[in-house]
Amino acid sequence: MKHILLIVFVFTIKTVPAQVGSGIPFISHLINKGYYKEAVFLIDRDRYKCKYGEQQQDSINYFYGWAHYSLKNLGQSTLALLKVGEDSPFYLKSRFFAGYNQIFIGDYQEARNIFERIGIEEGPGVPLLNFELGGIEMLQGNWTEAKRQLKMVCVDNATLGRHVTVLEGICKEQETHRSKSPVLAGIMSGVIPGTGKIYAGKTGAGIASMLGTFGIGLITWENYHKLGIANAKTIIFGSIFIVNYVSNIYGSVVSVKIIENGYKNAVHKQILFQLHIPLRNFFE
Repeated sequence: MKHILLIVFVFTIKTVPAQVGSGIPFISHLINKGYYKEAVFLIDRDRYKCKYGEQQQDSINYFYGWAHYSLKNLGQSTLALLKVGEDSPFYLKSRFFAGYNQIFIGDYQEARNIFERIGIEEGPGVPLLNFELGGIEMLQGNWTEAKRQLKMVCVDNATLGRHVTVLEGICKEQETHRSKSPVLAGIMSGVIPGTGKIYAGKTGAGIASMLGTFGIGLITWENYHKLGIANAKTIIFGSIFIVNYVSNIYGSVVSVKIIENGYKNAVHKQILFQLHIPLRNFFE
């Protein structure tokens, strides 16, 4: 039903533009209702027709950037939000969300540049600024600098306190976390099959690999002594042993990589989540 209404809406604004209010209040109404694509369409249309004056540009840039942010078009969102002037009531929100956009897409240097150019030295925005900068340092693995930035944010801050505690906990965890080495896992499985998987944390799979590889190895050895190296059974079981031995080494290496990448991705997502929520709460 909603899609039908949207189709009717788009058809209406395309065919009967004079009957649809397309000023800033109407754009704001569309965005508040979640009609982001429609808001973008109207802004693009009215910009093409030069319907907006200079005094309206900041508000239009903000709404355009916010609509694209909500549609996850973060590059376009950033470009629009950075055009919002310092005199606009949307200035701080635009700069902070432009910075977060760059954090999310992984351009940490540009995010840092955006935050540092905001130009606030006092007020409630300063702790939020330090908080976001601390998050950038965490995402880049600069844990010492991250802790320094986070210490500049008061944990009693109603908006940030809980999130600071979470990020500080992640920093502390990184001090004791020891990454597992895929190379070491491969070497261990090369020396004693299955031990690389046990090292990776897959004890059951490691023991099964160990028993399976040793079992096939013993059968191959027995056939070699009884039937000779050229016998079909010796060749077949020997081939199975080699394949099993090599695949066990490869599996150990891959297992460690998957575990480590999964851990890093989980930490990365947790940091992004903690950086995002305070922004939404701060600018409600």
